Amino acid sequence: MAKHKLLAGLVLGGVAYAAYHTLDLEQREALKDAARDRYNALKDRAVDYAFYAADAADDFKAALDDRLAGKTDAPAWQDASNDETAADADDDIVLSSNDVSDLPDDDAADDTATETTDDVADETADDTTSDEKPAADEPSADKPV
Repeated sequence: MAKHKLLAGLVLGGVAYAAYHTLDLEQREALKDAARDRYNALKDRAVDYAFYAADAADDFKAALDDRLAGKTDAPAWQDASNDETAADADDDIVLSSNDVSDLPDDDAADDTATETTDDVADETADDTTSDEKPAADEPSADKPV
């Protein structure tokens, strides 16, 4: 059964490839433009859905906070008055790369990586120069096995 599906996929792919190459240049460009338009529309819908989901989550949190604020028997960890992160803007969606905070310099990261590499090299050098004796159950070269 799987062989038939593979064969059908290969045949249909070959037919689509041949049909694409039989189109003239204008028809190919029109087909590419239509595909780009569909892709952009799908991408816009996905972004809109992400914003919708974020708004729904924010509304749910606000409703839950309002509900818990009215309760007097709620545990301390559920008390909305103790929420210090409610006014933070850190959980907002970043729409532009200009809004992203600067990352640390690459030089600082390279220095840290070099230090850790040097430390590992020192530790391995210490391990190889130790005077540990081999285990008794290991065969040595001068003993017959």
